[in-house]
Amino acid sequence: MMGTKNILWMGLVITALLTALMMTDLIPALAAAFIILLGGLGLSYYAALSRNRIEYIAEQRLLLEFSRALMENRELPGVYKIASKYALRMIPCQRVIIWHPLLDKKNMEQEEDYIDAIGRWVEEKQQNLIVDEQHQAPVGLELSEAVQSLLAVEFRRESNGYGVLIILNKKEQGPFSPRELEMMEELKVRSLSCIEKFLEQQEVHLHYLNIIKVLVRAIEDQEMGFQGHSERVAEISRLLGERLGLDKDEAGDLYYSALLHDIGKISMQAMPKQGTESLEHAVRGAGLLEGIAGWERVRQGILYHHERYNGTGGPEGLAAMDIPFIARIIAVADIYDALTSLCPDEERLSPASALQVIKKSSGSMLDPLVVVALDEIKTALLEQGQE
Repeated sequence: MMGTKNILWMGLVITALLTALMMTDLIPALAAAFIILLGGLGLSYYAALSRNRIEYIAEQRLLLEFSRALMENRELPGVYKIASKYALRMIPCQRVIIWHPLLDKKNMEQEEDYIDAIGRWVEEKQQNLIVDEQHQAPVGLELSEAVQSLLAVEFRRESNGYGVLIILNKKEQGPFSPRELEMMEELKVRSLSCIEKFLEQQEVHLHYLNIIKVLVRAIEDQEMGFQGHSERVAEISRLLGERLGLDKDEAGDLYYSALLHDIGKISMQAMPKQGTESLEHAVRGAGLLEGIAGWERVRQGILYHHERYNGTGGPEGLAAMDIPFIARIIAVADIYDALTSLCPDEERLSPASALQVIKKSSGSMLDPLVVVALDEIKTALLEQGQE
């Protein structure tokens, strides 16, 4: 597209030609030529202003669209993906790369070692890096011969760095314009706000999670042999939920529900015996969360984790799909951990034997879909130290 300077130059050339033609009659045409000259300059200036305004409006719309995408995003990695996508639209280029200091260099292709060098240079210097027709690469920084131009912008706030966005080989000829640099700065600022928001949320989440774990451990310490049971069930449930394709919100509710599935025992002097009394802690636990906003699905997981697929469980005798999905998942995880960890030594089963026992209950006591998922994550359980 034609730039503002080109529009002005074209206007001047056309005006000059018209003026020259009018001045062939010299004095009589001098006044007309002067008027045409002023008119041509005015039209050229107006055209340039109009183009600038159109470009400005387009840029603001793009930034607004970018902000909306960030607001709709629910995960920290999504911020980087969205930033990459819109950086490519703001400055059309061959490639946009997100470099992060925690990225395993072994996973980076050999010919792209220079990307790591760029990221570490920007992180160390704490400044943007520009290489184009007007800016040479810093001394000591070796780049690939394929790099014709690059712009590296760090996501940094004071002493905290969150990665580097690298734009390689812009398609438009010429150096990076001041407006392009301003757009990248705006993208950086808006991305930083979202990154910091997610990190703060993670910190709060971790804080409350640790408090919950302390509470759970205090409950489990009331009975020998139950130490670590809830955390193991929560981890098994997490793996099952991941295998079953739960979304982020469902996975979070599943984890908390599994971690708190025995919280009802906090008001009991000892663990309940087998039989109908074993359902009491589920009802008590669900009652503790009654009325807490946003925790209804967690509460249901606690309340119904002793329901059975064939309707023989409790406390309400629900069956099949009437049992909340996360409760069906917790039921499998709970039984698996009971067979492999909670039983007395002489009755404790190996992971393989426990899996076979659970398979025999598939479709009767337990959801067959969840049982299949358990079989599929047995390797992951071993890696997690569950087996």
